[in-house]
Amino acid sequence: MTSNQTLTQEEEIVEFKERILKNFGVNIHVLVEKPADFKLTLKTIHDCSLKALKDNAPLFDNIDSLKHRTRLRSYLVYVQAMSYIAYKEGYSKTDIGRIIEKDHATIINSIKQVENAFFTGESTMISAFNNINKEIRTYVGTLPENIKTQINTKPGISPVWNEAKNHRAI
Repeated sequence: MTSNQTLTQEEEIVEFKERILKNFGVNIHVLVEKPADFKLTLKTIHDCSLKALKDNAPLFDNIDSLKHRTRLRSYLVYVQAMSYIAYKEGYSKTDIGRIIEKDHATIINSIKQVENAFFTGESTMISAFNNINKEIRTYVGTLPENIKTQINTKPGISPVWNEAKNHRAI
């Protein structure tokens, strides 16, 4: 869909929502699939992960990056969850490793650790993963690099519903 078509579609949806609100007093949400090329930047995923870590583990308030070297489990689960989220977002293991100064083998291990934690129901990892996702859903920052040139500048992740993760609200 071209930018003009997207803009026209959004204008019509806004008019429809306003008409429903005026005629029936009901505020509705219309979900439209995200553009196929939408992708969070690695920096955004990193920054949201770091903020979630600092919010939930005050011991790490003084660090400014996930490049920090420590073997404390309360820290590692956030690095591993960030690696998993970035991998699922479509980034290569090498790119993920580059942003946190780890090699791709460490990233492979991190992804496996998260998958194993999900399988076994390990609460520390699941909590870290959920905290990062909550941070990503509420993140308001600069536009991702791959949609800066588009007219549509709505945020890609809607904080309205978790199950609407693959859609964006208009």
